[in-house]
Amino acid sequence: MNRISIVDNLNKVKTGDYFIDGLNILTNNLTIETESCSVCDIFVKDFSKIEQLNIIVNTDSQVTLSILGEEEILKHKIKIKVLKNATFNGYLADFTKKNNDFNCLIELAEESANGMFKVASLASLDDRKKIDISLVHHHPKTIGKIDCFGVCKDKSKLTFLGTSHIVKGAIKSKTQQSAKVVVFDPESNAVAKPILKIDENEIEASHAAVIGRINDEHLFYLTSRGLSEAEAKDLITLGYLKPILVGFKEEEIKKRISSLIEGRA
Repeated sequence: MNRISIVDNLNKVKTGDYFIDGLNILTNNLTIETESCSVCDIFVKDFSKIEQLNIIVNTDSQVTLSILGEEEILKHKIKIKVLKNATFNGYLADFTKKNNDFNCLIELAEESANGMFKVASLASLDDRKKIDISLVHHHPKTIGKIDCFGVCKDKSKLTFLGTSHIVKGAIKSKTQQSAKVVVFDPESNAVAKPILKIDENEIEASHAAVIGRINDEHLFYLTSRGLSEAEAKDLITLGYLKPILVGFKEEEIKKRISSLIEGRA
């Protein structure tokens, strides 16, 4: 698939597929604004030089943002503004190493705006990762959803944070958060803190957080079928994180993500 490369700090984009390479970007503060009634797919590989990414999803538009993180250290901010009848879908496949501090704010800024973000994160060795994705519902009939899935092993720590805020006046809005982490080893640690902040009555809101050790029965079943314990853990990790592939178009990127899951598992 041929994608249009984005390298400048201010970009007005129309319907199409786009590519951001953090190693070759000309600015550390990047802004992208869609035309109205457009459909855009943006793939980000390597966030190295990007400190701030701003995306404005204009009226009646749809944006898919897919991020593949492989860097040694990731510390960046993303701000999404979604306007009337527009939709934003975000995906983060996080295989960064060492320290990761990822922050994303999605503002549902006008009526009937929709925002979704899905994360798959793998923490191993001595990784320290914090992923914070928040939603603000500013207007009525807005819909937001955040799903975070993680695997934590060795001596690593993985933290999922996020606040869904429905402000006064944003009636008939819906917000949902979930965070699920599988912890493999006694010295690994995971934290999940989804927060709901609700200032309106006529809304729907829910959140859930689940952190648990690997299922011994599941592990026993796989090893009893001839797999080693390491192979069984690799298979569980792949099954837990592989659903993130739905957010990526190119087959070579999907294969790369699968190999990263297996390589870091």
